Amino acid sequence: MREGTYFKPVIGDTVPPASVVKVVFCSGKHFYELAKERSRLKIQNVALVRIESLVPFPAEEIKEIMRSYSNAKEFVWSQEEHRNQGAWSFVYPRFENLIRIKLRYCGRPVLGASSVGISKRHADECKTLFDGVFSS
Repeated sequence: MREGTYFKPVIGDTVPPASVVKVVFCSGKHFYELAKERSRLKIQNVALVRIESLVPFPAEEIKEIMRSYSNAKEFVWSQEEHRNQGAWSFVYPRFENLIRIKLRYCGRPVLGASSVGISKRHADECKTLFDGVFSS
């Protein structure tokens, strides 16, 4: 890392906090796809919060960021991986027990393989994922 910089386990969003009605949590590069879609749809009331370190779980950092989104009524975990392959099963109980937030899952369904293997089906899953994240 460059001198004068530091690692942040949780990165909040730049949207005006007072306008936020939904907070979407994600991890890794999935943020960039979500941000691109949010921009394309011209949505300004959804905050994308990146959790960049899952272990140790950054409960206090998440709570601190959540204080600024006092108008938020919906909380979502989104991941590009299938439900049984990403961080969902790890983060869900921690959000519920440590942060007292009930998350809605928005991602691909359970799959016994690492990918669907059919580009059309993959594209359909992506559309369904984004529709689920950004629907009212």
